[in-house]
Amino acid sequence: MVRTTRLLAGLTAVAVLVGCSGSDGDDADAADITDVELSAVGEEAPTTTIGENPLEVEPLAEAPTELIITELSTGAGRAAQAGDTVWVDYVGVITLTGDLFDTSIARGQALSFTVGAGQVIQGWDTGLLGATPGSKLRLDIPADLAYGDNPPGEPIKAGDALTFIVDIHAVVPPSVASDAPVDADITASDGALELTIDDLVTGEGRTADTGDTALAHLLLVRGDNLVTLFNTWDRGEPLEILLEDGYTLPGLQQALTGMTVGGTRAVTMPPDLAFGPDGEPGLGLPAGRDLIAIIELLGVW
Repeated sequence: MVRTTRLLAGLTAVAVLVGCSGSDGDDADAADITDVELSAVGEEAPTTTIGENPLEVEPLAEAPTELIITELSTGAGRAAQAGDTVWVDYVGVITLTGDLFDTSIARGQALSFTVGAGQVIQGWDTGLLGATPGSKLRLDIPADLAYGDNPPGEPIKAGDALTFIVDIHAVVPPSVASDAPVDADITASDGALELTIDDLVTGEGRTADTGDTALAHLLLVRGDNLVTLFNTWDRGEPLEILLEDGYTLPGLQQALTGMTVGGTRAVTMPPDLAFGPDGEPGLGLPAGRDLIAIIELLGVW
């Protein structure tokens, strides 16, 4: 699977927008993320270094003969449907032994995939249907809905049932260009001295805080003439934005911090809170021009 940010390769502004300061971060963001237990059946997946087991997952005395879905905590919001993209963290163990074989937590990177598209094992495609953001599920998956007699490698063996603890962070329906709020009622700005925020829609979900990862659709507009510079709805995928100093535009960080999931806000940034006094020629933003962003917050973790 490919992280959202890879779709934006080639734009000089992207590293600043979504956050990869330093050369190590840039390399990590450009890499494919393929997880041993979640690659499509039949694909060869690389072995992953997983570190320590972050959860105590109780093994079962007997292997399941059918998919068992146990809701450990209840979420709210959109229930995942086939075609939706979900963002999750997970821990995977061998069902009968409790031996850890993979976890996204050790990598510090949530996994995203399209439900029902065959990008993951069948137990996941079926088990996450109906899942809501904020919920935690235990999936006990029989071998025939996992890897059957063709495991991707140790420690998974032929015929192994697999168990996952899955935290669902966000459930996002497919987006198309016409979903973009290009007709939002915003006012042109030239010479702004401070950040201004206008809530267009008030969310009812979790509040974003410093240190969180925010999942957001984003429309960037040149302040003086309202020309669209950047539009994630056109691209069909939102951005993951780390809310820490140095990982995104200061104005975006300030605007997202304290915002609630489900909300949409318009934000006007003076140059010093956007790309700086030189602007961003790669996006079509000249020096000294204000930047306006319309943000839809889809998830926080």
